Amino acid sequence: MIFVRGRVYAPDHPGATAVVTNGNLISFVGTDEAARAAAPGQTEVDLRGRLLTPAFVDAHAHLIQTGQVMAGLGLHDVRSRDDVVERVAAYARHHPDAHVIIGQGWDERTWPEPMPPTRSELDRAAGGVAVYLARVDVHSAVVSSTLLDQLPGVSEAVGYRADGLLTREAHHLCRGSLGRLFTDQQRRSAARTALHAAAAQGVAAVHELGGPHLGPIEDLARVREVAAEVGVGVVSYWGELATEPTIEWAQQTGVAGLGGDLCIDGAIGSRTASLREPYADAETCGARYLSEQQIADHVIACTQAGLQAGFHCIGDDAVAAAVSGLRQAAARLGTRRIRAARHRLEHVEMISDADIATLAELGVVASMQPAFDAAWGKPGELYEQRLGPSRAQVMNRWGTLERSGVPLAFGTDSPVTPLAGWATVQSAVRHWQLGERLSVVAAFDAATRGAHWAAFADNAGTIQQGALASLAIWDEESGELEGPAPLPRLDTTALPTCVATIAAGRLIYQSESFVRIAPSPR
Repeated sequence: MIFVRGRVYAPDHPGATAVVTNGNLISFVGTDEAARAAAPGQTEVDLRGRLLTPAFVDAHAHLIQTGQVMAGLGLHDVRSRDDVVERVAAYARHHPDAHVIIGQGWDERTWPEPMPPTRSELDRAAGGVAVYLARVDVHSAVVSSTLLDQLPGVSEAVGYRADGLLTREAHHLCRGSLGRLFTDQQRRSAARTALHAAAAQGVAAVHELGGPHLGPIEDLARVREVAAEVGVGVVSYWGELATEPTIEWAQQTGVAGLGGDLCIDGAIGSRTASLREPYADAETCGARYLSEQQIADHVIACTQAGLQAGFHCIGDDAVAAAVSGLRQAAARLGTRRIRAARHRLEHVEMISDADIATLAELGVVASMQPAFDAAWGKPGELYEQRLGPSRAQVMNRWGTLERSGVPLAFGTDSPVTPLAGWATVQSAVRHWQLGERLSVVAAFDAATRGAHWAAFADNAGTIQQGALASLAIWDEESGELEGPAPLPRLDTTALPTCVATIAAGRLIYQSESFVRIAPSPR
């Protein structure tokens, strides 16, 4: 196809108005006339002055869980525990055939009584239907008795409470076992819902992070098969420690790595992120799930097997443990081999200057979620409440990381925060700490080229000849048709609207306002 009369974001081709795609690659970038001459008689798309950019990548998402929440019970706006109970009762009334109610998003901090509902309250509200309601960070949940009856072993795990609140291993076991309560088609339908939603945001590729505590291993194949149907590119990661069987399986099935949500710790909201000093609002330092030796052994085994290693790490103790393990691996295998492997750390919310320097030296990707700062980083918000003002001021240091040369890849951790494109970029540009803000260009790069690079897609995320033809077309107010196409400033709440998404040369989303014009052969 030939895209003409556009505002093309291609820094290597200032003033470009046209792009030609040939199969799944870009074959030409330049003027309208030159594009027509380069591909005579091809289908022509009149952009009518719209902005054409590389499509977004979500570098951290859980697609089946996202789809289940989208079709289930959203709790981000509930204002009290009674409100939660009423939502469950209303959902049960309106969905009499439901055998499980999945909800997510409650945050007790501002409620009159800052405690989640109990299992007995959920039992009465749901009328015997199994209920799983995850906190907004999805590292704790409240569940009903009917659900616990179907998941033996949860009540014996660390983190179980008799009132139905689950954290730590109990929550991991519960969440990982939920898959058995849904059919194959239901899980595929959830993935399809999430992938269509991603495409409508201008997202053409997603890194799917699975693991035993998230769902059955069969979900990886389900997501990939549905993604092939929808057209969104998916890169799969599995969060399990490296052993000979897991390495052999990973190599045979084509997963990018044994990592992603391989948890060293939990989350700050649930007070399970592992801290060096206790939480400001509780007498605990959180939970650590892996030792430094386990981390080092995992990195070494993955590197030797040609797989990416990666870890979920949020608290300063967990991040320091991850970095220490990486250092041990580099001492064993050499810096060059570690750099070549492009290992990843997910979230990296609390990190020291010394550890940042190590990540830069070893080429470790910081896979981060700007929406976390937008939701929880302001004065008086979650980080300050849980950690105190001093620690809250040095959270999510993507400005420092970027200046230090650490590769950045941005995502949403959906369903923790919603699937997004420009909203992710805007959150990085508006970090509440001025010194950690990124420029629009740097933030956009982390959400496109940087996220592709994190999964070894080196020819993607830019508009230039030979690059992957994954593109997004936007309605937005700034700029004119003539001259270079700057990215939006994002200093207003009106973000660009996606009118079409192209993934590897395939149109996977189009709005009603997107018009294709096929001219006669020239």
